[in-house]
Amino acid sequence: MNPVFNDRQRGLSLIELMVAMLIGLFLMLGVTQIFINNQKSYLFQQGQIGNQENGRFTLALLSQELLKAGYRSDPKTTLTADTSLTNCSFNAGAGVTTASASSTTALCIQYQSTNKADVTCQGTALSDANKALIVTPYGQVNPKVVERIALDATTNSITCTTSAGSQQLVTGVRDLRFEYGTGAGNDTKTITAWTPTPSASATIAAVRYNVLMQSPGTSNLRDSTSVASAALTDWNARYGTTYGTTAADQTSIYQVVQGTIMIRNQMQ
Repeated sequence: MNPVFNDRQRGLSLIELMVAMLIGLFLMLGVTQIFINNQKSYLFQQGQIGNQENGRFTLALLSQELLKAGYRSDPKTTLTADTSLTNCSFNAGAGVTTASASSTTALCIQYQSTNKADVTCQGTALSDANKALIVTPYGQVNPKVVERIALDATTNSITCTTSAGSQQLVTGVRDLRFEYGTGAGNDTKTITAWTPTPSASATIAAVRYNVLMQSPGTSNLRDSTSVASAALTDWNARYGTTYGTTAADQTSIYQVVQGTIMIRNQMQ
């Protein structure tokens, strides 16, 4: 028997196999960590994109509706006093009012329809009877629309309420605050103060709105839940809220959007 063939290696030793398995485990650990980091980055970016999209839509929506407030198809007339919608009490000539004396998360607007194709904040078209009243673009008193825009804290959404009922418009909203620009008296249209609770007799010449957008809560969105979101901390300091105590609040991404609209026919 040739001893050369007997000394040849016929397989892997146990030590070689264990070394190969250890190297493979390290490689798998690295690949897994890369996958987890990429997943966290993707979810974080999706949360940011969601907030930005919702924020842009919210600003567009509030601007669109507030720009209608106070519109009159016949400039010689004034908007009549109105209490037809619950929690909305308009003085004669007012296009905007608070939803209640103490509410800072809701407001009411009224305006006359601009044309037969006009729709409410819910996207509802005018009734056939109201369309028939609009004969010419100007010089007549067109049908009036009354709306209430408010935060629904239960569903974290902004809702629109008309005589037909309520409907969600934007979701992912943690908080909403309105402030009103008013003058020193009824005879002036120059803004001298901003307040969340104007007096019933004050003429509201501008509306400022601040919205706290919140992404869906998940433990993968933020690396550390022990460090509070800067946007959330600023909001709590500004409005005296205590958001950030629940797990969903701690793991969410926040963004603040804000805007100001001058009310039609109320500024100099």
